[in-house]
Amino acid sequence: MAQRGTTAKIDLAELEKLCSLQCTDEELAAWFNVTTRTIERKRKNAKFAEVMNRGKAKGRISIRRMQMKLLEQGNATMGVWLGKNVLNQTDAIKHDITGNITSYLSVILPRAELTADARLGAQPLMDSSKAQDVKIEAADYETVVEDE
Repeated sequence: MAQRGTTAKIDLAELEKLCSLQCTDEELAAWFNVTTRTIERKRKNAKFAEVMNRGKAKGRISIRRMQMKLLEQGNATMGVWLGKNVLNQTDAIKHDITGNITSYLSVILPRAELTADARLGAQPLMDSSKAQDVKIEAADYETVVEDE
């Protein structure tokens, strides 16, 4: 870090290049060997802020350029992503359920056996060191359908 009370020397051309890479304040501070507070304070200067904003804008343009290149190469995922984010397109999932359909899934889990001492509250129901994985088989649950 720069010594307290000294003027931080930040090259604006280099700052613009780093901002085009979308660097965070922490990364900029580390690069220029200053504190993040120095970056925040200098951002209040109109010229410094303009350089940062211009660099970030150039970076966003570069990202969009690469996205469009991927789309032109036939990358369907990029086409969907750009459609959603640039054209405000959405996935439409429609469900058409008719009739009186109500069903519930009931899962019956095995319970730990209570010992005589446990019934009196002297010990926990189950020792966590003896816990076992429970595998649920098809026969361990039933479907309940209720008519209204």
